[in-house]
Amino acid sequence: MRTFLHNVYRSFPIQLLLLHLRTNTLLLTLWLLLLFMMAGLLGPRLGLQYLFLDPEYLGETGYFSFLIVGVAFGFFTMSWNLSTYLLLGGYFNFLASLTRPFLKFCINNALLPLAFLLTYWVLLLRFHPLGEGAGAQVQGITGLTIGLALSLFLYSIYFNLTNRDIAYYTGYREPPPNKGPSDPAEKFYRPVRGTPLGPQIVNQYDNPFQVRFYLNTRLRLQRVRSVAHYDTAILRNIFRQNHVNALILQFASIMILVILGLMIDWPTFQLPAGASFFILFSLFVSIVGAVSYWFANWRLPLLILMLVGVNFLTSTPFFDHGNQAYGLNYDTNAPYTLDTLYGLYHPDTLRTDIDRTTAILDRWRAKQPTGKPKLVILCASGGGLTASLWATHLAQSIQECSGGRLLESTALITGASGGMLGLAYVREQYLREASFRQDNFRRLEDVSNDLLNPVAFSIVSNDIFLPFRRVRVGNQTYRRDRGYAFERAYNTATGFQLDRPIAAYRDPEATAEIPLLFVTPSIVEDGRRMVISPQGVSYMMAPPVTRRSDVPLGPDMVDFGRLLARQEADSLRMSSALRANASYPYVLPQVSLPTEPLIRLMDAGYRDNYGITSAVRFIHVFEDWIAANTSGVVLVQISAFRDQLIPDDGRRGVISGLFSPLGVAGNILGLQILDQEELLAGVYRSLGPGKFQLFRFNYQPREDDPLRTSVSLHMTDFERTQVLRAFDDPLLQQQVDRLITLLH
Repeated sequence: MRTFLHNVYRSFPIQLLLLHLRTNTLLLTLWLLLLFMMAGLLGPRLGLQYLFLDPEYLGETGYFSFLIVGVAFGFFTMSWNLSTYLLLGGYFNFLASLTRPFLKFCINNALLPLAFLLTYWVLLLRFHPLGEGAGAQVQGITGLTIGLALSLFLYSIYFNLTNRDIAYYTGYREPPPNKGPSDPAEKFYRPVRGTPLGPQIVNQYDNPFQVRFYLNTRLRLQRVRSVAHYDTAILRNIFRQNHVNALILQFASIMILVILGLMIDWPTFQLPAGASFFILFSLFVSIVGAVSYWFANWRLPLLILMLVGVNFLTSTPFFDHGNQAYGLNYDTNAPYTLDTLYGLYHPDTLRTDIDRTTAILDRWRAKQPTGKPKLVILCASGGGLTASLWATHLAQSIQECSGGRLLESTALITGASGGMLGLAYVREQYLREASFRQDNFRRLEDVSNDLLNPVAFSIVSNDIFLPFRRVRVGNQTYRRDRGYAFERAYNTATGFQLDRPIAAYRDPEATAEIPLLFVTPSIVEDGRRMVISPQGVSYMMAPPVTRRSDVPLGPDMVDFGRLLARQEADSLRMSSALRANASYPYVLPQVSLPTEPLIRLMDAGYRDNYGITSAVRFIHVFEDWIAANTSGVVLVQISAFRDQLIPDDGRRGVISGLFSPLGVAGNILGLQILDQEELLAGVYRSLGPGKFQLFRFNYQPREDDPLRTSVSLHMTDFERTQVLRAFDDPLLQQQVDRLITLLH
């Protein structure tokens, strides 16, 4: 038994695995990251696990989507094999004496990929009974396995046709003697001709890790024999030729990605997001492997130096490829200084904007059935496609149940990221359709269509290899990147109805055909919020007490239209404004504006994830008009994932404390919720008793739900069902009834 265990320990697969653990930490980290994402241990709120467990291709999840993911997994596995063969093949000289040495290396290097595949199968079996059932299990496992096998088969054909072995150089393959230096004192003995191969340790011993057995192509154990009698130059040439073939294949793979990037507009060539992650990590494996192969012990400093160099080059004007807002003119820059901001808040400008918005409110009131109606403000929170679907479902359901009174009574819509993607589309449909009651189900499908696949694939195929590609929008050309991919996918899903300049909404808003809509992304550089609207909104830039007293409060918001008037702010596409409002870090790029100094926009949730701050500012600015012309304000807060959980005892170790040093400061959304409670209390005090009603409709998945809904730009069918069913909750229905009664 002891001999058996020792032979297992000295087998080629085990020694390879141990060598990986000792020397290939960076490459193993990539496996761990993929595993953590797939198991829901990394990014569960973002739904990263669903990209692998529920991939979507051409709008459907099934056999073909898993087949593509399987092919991509095979691509990643072979990138791992190629890189480790470059790094470790020279340690095992006996490979050069075998037929198809790379194939046998892959077979013996399969422990890690096989463990990963088995884990993948288990996760699929656990996931799909809760989701779509056993049919999805069969499709998932079958598609994944066949895709993996197909990828490995194509690779094996290439290497069988191109790789050379010992017979190519010697004309024959003799069985090598089954012996080497048997005396430990003779470990430096090496009766060979020529120069030694590979690391110095190979110069000392023919089999440095004392491998006794390897798996052959029939998966049978075969004894390792010494190759000490072969000329080392021949062995070196075999490995070198195999390495060249591996590098050629990696280069060919990159060229295939470039070609796919050129065809990214075709839905057929937009791979599932899970497959894009496998391909992206394959590129990381290839880069790390190549740098480690050529620079050995200097690989880590060199990789760090490469990152610093890329960061420096991309910060220069020539290589600066910051994302742009489509419709704006970037030929000139607007000054962005404190003097500029105070200039936008000039008393004359304020008076003009307040008068024009007051006229809009007068027209809104004239269309109401009563002399003093309730003024409704809709606030939608961020939260990916979940928030988009929830906001759309709730708004159009209440609209239908109230006989059309919800949107007729709404004067303002504001919010963040996902929720605004939904409500902006609802408002667009309300403007275009004579009968808004039609096509409710179609709108739900439109706002929950996958937006992550084109974004993820754009990162892999376009952003990395084709960063200089340009696209024409209107009269301007812009850099094409994942921001464009997101916008195109959103516009395609919504019939390109929001792919028009914000100026197109000026007259419908001015005549009160549709509610005002404030898009408020955050400014990265100073934390202020940008207010994007076709109307003049300088009154939103600072609290109204600033102009009514001597309190010197500075502007905390910026009127987009006035700041960038010379940069054709009116031409900004509505879809670009919504994208800037939903630019979640890493997923979407920050939007650079034509200003000096440069400022960038990111997700509105950074400052106001629920739209409350903007709504409260608007109420305070027009509270005199509200008191004189309405019976009060009804604020409808549509949110997702708002409920804050009570934490555990808070105990943590020293290491976990190092990774979370900010404490409460890191809980941005929680702080916003607590601060906004005081803002809403201030509105109640300003308007008076009976003049302010607050309705909260929050979607919150159950804590015991094993498939908790995520904030991703991708939704599973199960997630859609959960969100739609939430409207039937008895407590929520009671709130809906109260709201409808109030509107009538």
